[in-house]
Amino acid sequence: MNEQIAETLGQRYGIALTIVAILVLGNQVLVQPYLMQLMTDAPLINVAGRQRMLSQRLAKAALAFESRQGEDAKAYRDEMVQVLGLWCAAQEQLVHGGAGPSRAGQSGTAVHNGLKDLDPYFVQMRDAAQRVIQAGAGDRPDAATVHQGVVVILDNEADYLRRMDQVVGVYEREARGRVADLRRVGWTVTGLILATLVAIGRFILRPAARLIRRQISQLRQARDELEARVRERTRALEIAGERHRALIEQFSHVARTTTIGEMASGLAHEINQPLGAIANYAEGCLVELAAPAPALNEIRTALERLLATTLRAGQIIDRIRKFVTRHEPRRERFEPNRVAAEVQEILQGEAQQRGITVRLDLAPDLPYLWGDPVQIQQVLVNLVRNAFEALAAQPVQPMLVMQTKRADSGGVEFAVIDNGEGIDPGSLDRVFDAYFSTRAGGMGMGLAICRTLIEAHQGRIHVTSSPGVRTAFTFTLPAGSRDDGAVTRLHCG
Repeated sequence: MNEQIAETLGQRYGIALTIVAILVLGNQVLVQPYLMQLMTDAPLINVAGRQRMLSQRLAKAALAFESRQGEDAKAYRDEMVQVLGLWCAAQEQLVHGGAGPSRAGQSGTAVHNGLKDLDPYFVQMRDAAQRVIQAGAGDRPDAATVHQGVVVILDNEADYLRRMDQVVGVYEREARGRVADLRRVGWTVTGLILATLVAIGRFILRPAARLIRRQISQLRQARDELEARVRERTRALEIAGERHRALIEQFSHVARTTTIGEMASGLAHEINQPLGAIANYAEGCLVELAAPAPALNEIRTALERLLATTLRAGQIIDRIRKFVTRHEPRRERFEPNRVAAEVQEILQGEAQQRGITVRLDLAPDLPYLWGDPVQIQQVLVNLVRNAFEALAAQPVQPMLVMQTKRADSGGVEFAVIDNGEGIDPGSLDRVFDAYFSTRAGGMGMGLAICRTLIEAHQGRIHVTSSPGVRTAFTFTLPAGSRDDGAVTRLHCG
């Protein structure tokens, strides 16, 4: 039903557009000729009025020239020359503008006849003015010729002005007639347009409005149904998202625990160093105290070193505990360089056992980040341990660099760079996919978890690799929203 009504309205709309187009074109065809003629009326009337003024100026200048002598006479003669030039040019424009082909019809003929009657008086005044100018050109003007020319100018001026008034009157009557015709045509076209608009409103707009109201009602009903479905789907997605986040955290915890298990020997070596130093300092203190005259200053120094070493061992254990302990994702402000430094400390023992040099290249004055530092540490640990695996078969000196710097976006860019075996170019686009691994026996979840954690912090991670030369895993995190201006205090070269 709605389709049939819409089709009928479309046909009516096409007819209405055709009628409107015809009216617009008719308006141009009927009105534009009148407008073009009216555009010529005002300039011609102005020229005619100017001719009257110039003829009077010419007569006054001629009289003044005749009655003056010396410099005054010369000034009035110059004025006659100037006014005569303007007068003749305006007369030429008036004749060509008034008697042209565009001024056809009875009124055009009346203007032409008026200008024709005016021409003898104009010619006599023009020739007389030229004789006066020529007679007064020398040091001794010909007074008789000048007087005779002035008389001719004055005798013809009255008739010239009277006939010029008649020409101006004809122009004005023509203009008023064209204005009246234009008004009639305009009202006729306006009436047709109004009638067309009424027809459009009755036969097109009113049915269209009813159709639109009916469709709006249907759309409102469909919108309400869609909103209800969206709410249901949103709730289901929220539940699924909560489950997904819980699973990610569980899997992340398992991954961290597994990583610590794989690093057990390296961590034991890392912890054994401060424990061995503690035992040595304690044994030395006991030996010194057993002496008849113990050196208290040396004992004090040894105890201070023992305390510092004990605190260091406690810090190592605390970092490992925080890294392994399962916790809900939290959001806090943290220093990017401190996170990288702690990761180096956690992995230092494994790196020494593997014979790999780990170097920090941390930029100063970096903004604080906002998020979960343990999750960012997990990303760095995964990337560094993957680099250890890639460096295992490196025949030359294996090298790994953890780098931080300010990103172009204003955040912080982390990079883990190694000179290991690298990644095949055909696998670069898949390394972050779940269950894809370039190593035999790999689960293919480490880098997938890294991408999930980085994207949860509104960051991006990518990899570039030149096998055997350089492989760089890089991720960028935005600056902290609570204190973007804060900078880190931990940095090193």
